Amino acid sequence: MGWCGQQGERRQGGGMERWRDRELAVHGVLRRQGICLTVTRCGADSHKGARRRDERPAGYRPRWRPRRCVPAPFHRHPHSRHNAAPHTATTCDPMRLAALACLVLGLAATPGPTAIAADSTPAPRTCLVLGGGGARGAAHIGVLKVLERERIAIDCITGTSMGAIVGGMYAAGYTADEILATLNGIDWKDTFRDDPVRDDLPMWRKEDELHFPAAVELGLKDGRIALPRGMIQGQKLQLILRRLLLSTLDITDFDQLPIPFRAIATDIGSGEKVVFASGDLAQAIRASMSVPSAIAPIRVNGRLLVDGGIADNVPIDIAREMGATRVIAVDVSAVLAPDSQLNSPFAIANQMLTALMRRETDAQLATLGAGDVLLKPDLGDLGSADFDQAQRGVAIGEAAAEAALPQLRRFAVDAERYAAFQARHRMLKFDAPLIAFLSVPHTRSRTAGYVENRLSTLVGQRFDAQRTEREIGRAFGEGSYERITYTFERRGDETGLLVLPVDKGWGPNFLRAGLRLSDDFAGRNSYQLLAEANFTGLNQYGGAWRNRVELGRTTGVHSEWRQPFGRTGQYHLTPYFDYEAFNLPLRLGGHVDLAQYRLRNTMAAMEFGYAPTPTWQFAATLKYVHSSALLQVGEDLPGVRNDLGGLQLRITHDNLDSTGFPSRGARFDLSHDYLPHQLSSGENANVTRLRWDRAWSPTRSDHLLLGVHANIAHGGSDLIAAYNPLGGLGNLSGYTEYELFARQTLLARAVYFHRLTDASALFSVPVYLGGSLEAGGFWDDPRDIRFGDMGLAGSVFLGLSTPLGPMYLGYGRAEGDHQAFYLSFGSLLRPER
Repeated sequence: MGWCGQQGERRQGGGMERWRDRELAVHGVLRRQGICLTVTRCGADSHKGARRRDERPAGYRPRWRPRRCVPAPFHRHPHSRHNAAPHTATTCDPMRLAALACLVLGLAATPGPTAIAADSTPAPRTCLVLGGGGARGAAHIGVLKVLERERIAIDCITGTSMGAIVGGMYAAGYTADEILATLNGIDWKDTFRDDPVRDDLPMWRKEDELHFPAAVELGLKDGRIALPRGMIQGQKLQLILRRLLLSTLDITDFDQLPIPFRAIATDIGSGEKVVFASGDLAQAIRASMSVPSAIAPIRVNGRLLVDGGIADNVPIDIAREMGATRVIAVDVSAVLAPDSQLNSPFAIANQMLTALMRRETDAQLATLGAGDVLLKPDLGDLGSADFDQAQRGVAIGEAAAEAALPQLRRFAVDAERYAAFQARHRMLKFDAPLIAFLSVPHTRSRTAGYVENRLSTLVGQRFDAQRTEREIGRAFGEGSYERITYTFERRGDETGLLVLPVDKGWGPNFLRAGLRLSDDFAGRNSYQLLAEANFTGLNQYGGAWRNRVELGRTTGVHSEWRQPFGRTGQYHLTPYFDYEAFNLPLRLGGHVDLAQYRLRNTMAAMEFGYAPTPTWQFAATLKYVHSSALLQVGEDLPGVRNDLGGLQLRITHDNLDSTGFPSRGARFDLSHDYLPHQLSSGENANVTRLRWDRAWSPTRSDHLLLGVHANIAHGGSDLIAAYNPLGGLGNLSGYTEYELFARQTLLARAVYFHRLTDASALFSVPVYLGGSLEAGGFWDDPRDIRFGDMGLAGSVFLGLSTPLGPMYLGYGRAEGDHQAFYLSFGSLLRPER
């Protein structure tokens, strides 16, 4: 590493007293003589990683540190219990000799000690301290805008939580406007959902959503129920931070950033403050903003780290350790809520956390002196989760800084010095490498082989962050990972992608529960409780065994083994067993019950599938089914029993963005069952089923869903499998669920829903007002189908997206004076029966 010219200026460090002053004096002499000091390698001890105790004072960092002498990723705070030695650079004896020789040569040609003394006076060192506060941290950007406008050069930055994001980006070379544009471009609602967009979920998970519209997942580990450590795991957040800070990947010492930087986290095991001075910048920021219970903690070097706000939300003390002689501190932390708002356990817990953070913050602010500046933007009711109001926070921060201009202008520098600062404060260039190899360690995942196969298409391609994120997201969508991150690895002259999958810490086995409910308020209701045990990681290529039990209107058991294979896991082989039983009423005119049958289907099948993309799947299934319809209520009506075997061919396309209240995309599901008489009871049968639904959004709040559903059966008049139900909200409204049962059914519908609540709010509950127009019919023989025979129906409803899934409260009416009220949980997109 060379040391002369601007390189030396950029690393100047003031505040280290006698030893740092000597360093500045040596630096000044060498620069005036045009002498450049270069160190190419460390001593033997340093190369092996040994640490030698320097005779210099604690905290001293030589300006000419060799690149290969890498410090530890973080250190404990000097005042914490079990304190480790302060973070210091390894010093090599050959370096000291070179420095001494260079100094002697410089002194021989200098005018004398007077010049040295003049150059050794350290310049004031201005440090920016950015506190945590979630979305309230947008005010930091407004402060930066004023600092840039007033030519205030920043020498170092410390940040916590959101302050670590803004501060880390600024330290990496982003300008205030670039930070604002970047954060405005982030879809925060999507960022705080770990799963990829529904487009990129594998098809089996999309099918699962139709059965489990909103399922609660619990872990089963070592025979005990286990829970995740956070509501979200921060998967997308980590990938976004990695993309934004790609230019810093080669920098492991945060003093080597365009502006020296520190991020603050908390060791949740000991409560100690953790100061990131080196390591992976994106990982440091991610640790700093792991809000307890909301965003899962991450483990770094064996320590479980959470949001730094718990230990030091406005880290002024760390700025002093970095040599700050004057501090600009920005406090955006939340204020204590009045008693009138403490009306829930969550509010009480949040108040307690705020009080603890406030106490430490006040202690830090008390250390500010007359030469420092404190900014406390008046953020009012702007909440820590109000990311949709970031622009408002920026404006408030800008106003707070402008109000303090008389104090801030003392820190301003002249145009020449600020131009030099801007030249140094420039984002480092990132050259996308050619990915020569892929490395996926198996240390923390049972299915690393699946991830390796899934991402193998990236090898041989020029690195593209968005494509890499999408492929990782598709692998993550399998559902068994806590997170999947990436970095680069170098082997000689080649650069490869190092992908790090981590299995869910509350797995590898999972329990899920779900609910579907329907009530027509006329004595006919149905409920469906669903429970599933999912055993994952049974082999390194993603084999999983899933078992589902249903109780309620339908009693069912489903068990399957799903084994993906192929270069990217695009093929799968799934043997499965399925049993279902439900009551089917036979009504006269849809009003009078004549009889009731108990239908039972028992199936054994083998499915082979191919999914070239997550939105398309082609499947062939060999199956054998035993069916029966036994009379339970009524007289003189026969029961039915039959066995059938055959082949099903199925094409599925699904890129809907939601199964509850979709706003874009389509679902197309076409299947054909060929049931030859050799394998079935009676004659040959062919059954074709079509489900097509298409969603549009003319405006942000208005959604339209068009659909066509059809069931056409040729032959097999006695085969129960050839029949299809109609009835229920959106499925010929006015009839109760499963009220109509026929071999030939046709339904066309248009469903409209308007969102009543703010769609841009991060945690708002979606509430919709909607209605439907439908036309449907049912026949026994395909030759009897007449579009003119189709009856009209419609509905109005209020819809909510709840933790139990989409909920509808509505009224439906059909021709022939059929009407019904509905309270239902579950998707309007019905799974294939």
